[in-house]
Amino acid sequence: MNGFANRRRSNKTRWMAWLALFLCACCAPAGADCPRLLMFDGVDYRTQINPEQAAYWGRTVGVQGFFVNNAMAYWQVDVGTDPGSALWQALRRFQTLYAQYGVTDNFIKVALYKGHDWHDADQNAAVVEHFAHAAALARYAGLKGIALDLEPHQPAWGAGAGGPELAATVEQTGRAIGEAMHQAYPDMTLIVLPDVLLEAQRDRMFEQKLEAGMQWLAGRPNRLSNGGYGLAVPVVRGLLSVPWKHVVLATEQTYNGHIIPSMRQAEQQYAALLDAVPVKPEDFSVAPGLWPLGLSYGDKSGRKNPDEFERRLREAFGLAERYVWIYGKGSAWQTDGPYGKGPVAADFRQYVDAIHRVRMACAANGLP
Repeated sequence: MNGFANRRRSNKTRWMAWLALFLCACCAPAGADCPRLLMFDGVDYRTQINPEQAAYWGRTVGVQGFFVNNAMAYWQVDVGTDPGSALWQALRRFQTLYAQYGVTDNFIKVALYKGHDWHDADQNAAVVEHFAHAAALARYAGLKGIALDLEPHQPAWGAGAGGPELAATVEQTGRAIGEAMHQAYPDMTLIVLPDVLLEAQRDRMFEQKLEAGMQWLAGRPNRLSNGGYGLAVPVVRGLLSVPWKHVVLATEQTYNGHIIPSMRQAEQQYAALLDAVPVKPEDFSVAPGLWPLGLSYGDKSGRKNPDEFERRLREAFGLAERYVWIYGKGSAWQTDGPYGKGPVAADFRQYVDAIHRVRMACAANGLP
């Protein structure tokens, strides 16, 4: 039996144990390891670089890291190689300052705000170089690594970016990107979001519905408007062909769904993929995501009430191995923040208190 099979058996036991503990409202033994809490969005490393802001995020809100935007915002950005540049120095100052307030686990977040044409060899070579430079910057600044947001805001995994015939090219480029980052920062952690295997599966189901005559779907805004996630699967396969120190799948399925089955499904879906790549199963983990605040960038109201948020956060902390993360929806966690002006939710303090209670309970006694 291979390593992942052993892990799956232990995971099955673990999931059953977690479930029993939840149902019995019991607690795990004291001293259990606690995951770290990350925030997607919220901070701006360029303008929020003072002790007051660092204390707000690290002590008032209680997060322990960020997916940092606007360093390498999208694939076409080159952060360069000059440690003396304003960007490199600013990110290093940010990391040094925020770490003093407990915000230690920061990642350069790279999204797909611009499209990519996989037919173009020059574009493919350029992004490999850009990711090498980004990893070198993360290492220099003291960040934990890179967070790759693979949601296609512009065509990147289909449509004008290319079709299934380019799967081999995409996988090869994904491997080259991974190798370049790993060479520049061998100890980095790679975060990938969302769950592209599941998203690609949903694309296929949507296409089958269209083929089955559900044409009413074609006239609505749909998940295939930017080409879907088809080519995201080979790029992830290429990325995971590198022996990373740790890979984290940051799943969005836990935003609204049940956390236990969502995490279990993600682990099961990646089992076969991990059997075929150098990443060891014990070096791969699933990080559940929560989205409690921010109906829109202009409306910072709660999507989940404080009690439900605390319950779900406690559950996520009890199950996650390495990280739990919060989708911040711009500046939903800060009044007049850099990604959305205006006051926070009226009961905002209750969400913050929930974070501190869950973290303190985990540190003191572990969580179910």
